[in-house]
Amino acid sequence: MAERPPSYLPGKFKRIHLELTNRCNFSCVFCPDGIMTRKRGMIDEDLARSALDQIADLDLAEKVTFHVMGEPMLHPRFFQILDHAHSLGLNIGLTTNGSLLSPRTIQMLADRDLHQIDISLQSPGRESFHATRGSGMDFDKYRSALLDLVAACAARPEPPIFKIRMMTTKFAARMREQLDIPDFIGSTEALRAAVRDWTELIYDRVGLSGEHQTRALANIRKIGISKWNVIEISPKIFIETYLLTDWGNAYEGDDLVEARHGYCFGMRDHFAISYTGDVLLCCVDYDGRTSIGNLNGNSLIQVLRSRELEEIVKGFRTFKLVHPYCRRCLGSRSRLGSWLTPPASVIGLKILKPLLYRHYRLFR
Repeated sequence: MAERPPSYLPGKFKRIHLELTNRCNFSCVFCPDGIMTRKRGMIDEDLARSALDQIADLDLAEKVTFHVMGEPMLHPRFFQILDHAHSLGLNIGLTTNGSLLSPRTIQMLADRDLHQIDISLQSPGRESFHATRGSGMDFDKYRSALLDLVAACAARPEPPIFKIRMMTTKFAARMREQLDIPDFIGSTEALRAAVRDWTELIYDRVGLSGEHQTRALANIRKIGISKWNVIEISPKIFIETYLLTDWGNAYEGDDLVEARHGYCFGMRDHFAISYTGDVLLCCVDYDGRTSIGNLNGNSLIQVLRSRELEEIVKGFRTFKLVHPYCRRCLGSRSRLGSWLTPPASVIGLKILKPLLYRHYRLFR
C-alpha cells in the first residue's frame, strides 16, 4: 500500500495544479507574467509523468489541473501528457486562454475525457480584449473558436464541465492605475450585458433552448458587480465572473505591512507543482517563492512530510502565518489594513468559500 500523507494534510486534495510551462503567448496587463522572475521553461515529460504517477498512486487529488502560470497547450507534448494522466484514471482540468484552438486541436480536446475545461476569457469584448491581452489575434476568430470548443465538448456522451471566466474591474482602482488597465466591466449593467451576450452566443452555437435558457437569463438579472457569480448555462456549462485581484500584493512595494495572522487554502484544499518540479503552497505563487521541496531527487510524499510544511500547515490551523510569502500575500498598505485583512481571510476562506464550493457543482 502506498504511503499516506501526514495527518496534518487532507487525505485527498480538491485539486493539485501541475504547471506544464510558465511561458505564455499572451501578455495580459492584469497578469504578473511581466514581473515574474522565474526562468521560462517547459516541464520535462518524464517529470510530468512521474508527478502524475505519484498523485495517482497516492490517490491524492479529486482533480489535477494543468495550470499555474503560462499556457499549457504550448507544451509540445501536451496531448501525450494528457493521455498519460487519463491512463492513470485521474480527473484532469485544463485552464487555457484558448488562443491555440484550431479545428484540429478542438477535435483533439473533444476526443479526450477531460473532467473540466476553464477558459480564461477575462475580457469578453473586442475592445477590452485588444486593450488588455497583448495579442494581435482577430477577436471574432478567437471567440468563434471558443464557441466551437464548447459545442464540440457538449456533443460528447459525457461532456466535461466547461467554465468561461470573466473578470470585473470596478474594485481595483489602484491596480488599474498602476498597470494602466481599462475599466472594461465596471458596473453591474456592463457585467450583465457581457454575460447575457455570451450566454446567447453559447445557446446559439450549442443549440440549447427551453428551461435552462429561461432560468439562466433570469439568473443573469440577479448577478452583481460586487461579488463572485456563477451562472449555469446548462448542467455542464457555466460562466463565472470574479473580481480582479492583485495576486497576493504582487505589485506592492517594500512598504507593505505584513500580516502575522490569517488563513489560506494553500495545502488545505490544493497545492501546486511548478514546471521545474518545485512543490508550492498554492496556485497564486506565480514566482515560486513558497517551494517546500523539489520532485527531482525526492518523492512527492517525502516533500509533503517535510518539517517546514508541517509548521506552515499547523500555523494555518491556529490562524498564524509562518511563511514570509503568506504574510506578504495577506498584508496591507496600512497598519489598520494589516489587522483587518487576516480576519477577513478567515471568514472568507474558512467559512464562506467552502459554502460556495458545496453550492456550485463545478468545483467538486
